[in-house]
Amino acid sequence: MKKMKWQALLALVTLGSSLAAAPLAQADTLTVGTTAQTYPTSYRKDGKLTGFDVAVAKAVGKEMGAKVKFKVVGDVPSLFGELDQGNIDTIANSITVLPAREKKYHFSPAYSYYAAQIAVLKDSKYHTLKDLAGKTVAAPVGSSNIDLLEKYDSRIKIKKYDDRNAVFTDANNGTVAGVLNQRQFIQETVKKQHLNLRIVKGVAGWNVTAFPFAKDKQAQAKQKRFDKALTKLKQDGTLAKLSKQFYNGADVTKKSLQDQ
Repeated sequence: MKKMKWQALLALVTLGSSLAAAPLAQADTLTVGTTAQTYPTSYRKDGKLTGFDVAVAKAVGKEMGAKVKFKVVGDVPSLFGELDQGNIDTIANSITVLPAREKKYHFSPAYSYYAAQIAVLKDSKYHTLKDLAGKTVAAPVGSSNIDLLEKYDSRIKIKKYDDRNAVFTDANNGTVAGVLNQRQFIQETVKKQHLNLRIVKGVAGWNVTAFPFAKDKQAQAKQKRFDKALTKLKQDGTLAKLSKQFYNGADVTKKSLQDQ
């Protein structure tokens, strides 16, 4: 009888241990694509991948109880290709929610907002977006800012570049009238590279960014957990804290033009 009681007790202890270990056993991997070329959202510092979007993905993964694995791909179109092939779960690279993308992908709740603006040479005669009608500005191929500017004022011509650095180089040497990009990205690049550029007044539109997921059952099951974790981190102030860390005190988790 005593032997049977001890066996029953041992079984209960074993069951309890198994239940306690369940969250760890169920932990999975969140594979995230990024370019590592978009400062300060995704870049390398001392050889290590970092940036606002990278930090957000890591924080969400931790909240989910999932291991985060990053796959670096050179450009945004190729990142979507990786998503289509099922090689990654989502993309952390300031991905703007666009109607064409919404037809193909499900998006997480929005987590950051970026004004589409243009920077010109400091001593140029251009002071507003309207002043640039008929002029040519540079922008990276595949940039959502191109769509926003075309809708805002199609009279402003856009020269598209494969090289993300060349858009700033050509604007800085006067080859083009200006450079089109997200406000914070322009500010950080100008500061980091000591460029002779300033942002003109006016906003072509707002980039509302979110994490894209494939429209299949497996992806949606993971996205449901992802969205819950992301929402919690936004509500408790974690995302705002990360934004201020990477954007010199600016909070990109809400629409704001602090100095204009």
